[in-house]
Formats: sequence, C-alpha cells, structure tokens
Amino acid sequence: MKLGRRDLIWIVPSGIAATFFGWFGWRTVKIQFLKSNPSGEPTWKEGPRQPVAPLSELDEVWSFRYFEYPLAAGKLPCTVLRLPGPVPGGLSVQGRHYAAWSRICTHQGCTVDYVKNAEAGAILYNYRSDHPFFGCKCHFGAFDPVQAGKAVFGPPRYPLPRIRLELEGEMLYASGHEVPLRPLESLRTFGDARV
Repeated sequence: MKLGRRDLIWIVPSGIAATFFGWFGWRTVKIQFLKSNPSGEPTWKEGPRQPVAPLSELDEVWSFRYFEYPLAAGKLPCTVLRLPGPVPGGLSVQGRHYAAWSRICTHQGCTVDYVKNAEAGAILYNYRSDHPFFGCKCHFGAFDPVQAGKAVFGPPRYPLPRIRLELEGEMLYASGHEVPLRPLESLRTFGDARV
C-alpha cells in the first residue's frame, strides 16, 4: 500500500493526538492511583533537640503551629498539629494526639500550608475533605494528616516526611526526622530505607 500526501494529512495528526492522550491517561493513573503510603512506624534519623510548642498552644483538636527544625543544610520549615486520633509516627499523651511534618512538598520542593478551612481548601486546592489538610499552592497537591501525611491529591506521590516529637514537662520537642527526608535526601542515601 502506497501512502500519499493526503493520507499523511490524517495519519500524522492522528498519531500525535493518540500519543498525547496515551501520555495524559498514564499521567492521570500515576497521579491518582500510584501514591506511596507512609510506612507504619518511620525510621528516624537523630537530630538536635529543638523546642516546638507548649501544650497550652495546642489545646484544641486541629490547632497547629509552624516551626523550623535545624539541619546541616539549613532550617527545615515544619508544622506540628494536634489530631483527633493517633497516627503512625505521632505522639500520644493523656488521650491527646500530636504529629509533626516537614512543610517541603515531596513533588518539587515548594512549601505546603496547613489548610484549616476545608471549604476554602476545596476552592483553593481543588481537593474536597471533611477535615483540615496540607496543601501545596505550586501544583495543587494535598496531603492528609489523618493518614500520616499521605499524598492524597495532585502530582505528589510520596507522603510528607514526619518529624519525631518528644514531651518534657509541658513542652513538645522535635528530636529527629524520618528518612528519607524527601525531596531533600534520595533513597540511595539510605540504602534499603523505603517510604
């Protein structure tokens, strides 16, 4: 069969369209269904002991506070949050549950924000939730604190790295971080450590 110019007018654009829609379908599956779950209990890397917040500042469920955790490369922006129930990697004290995460998005390193108003989050991040979540304003990713920081919407595939919390008296302290500390540290740095 011999192809003429008229045949190419239909074949070339059809091939380009098929390639685009195939890529778009694969990307949709990857974004929506191939997200990594947080490990049960994280592997911690020891770090400096840093005061985070007194318990009195986190007296209500869903109250939060931003803080910075010192690393060799600089200060890591983080969030501590009081949750309605326990999560793996969190701290439970006298029926109250706390957890902390890095605020660096695991997609491309933007800073995520705590979105307390779920209705506003539905408009701003295109993600509907019945409770507060973490949102990345760069590419509209969402992370669920109730699922230990799992990426639940948008391009991020990996959960937010957790920060280890300890309690002394009435003060919460950060004393290490989960490995790998995505996206700052790669999987190769830690051998078999997986998230």
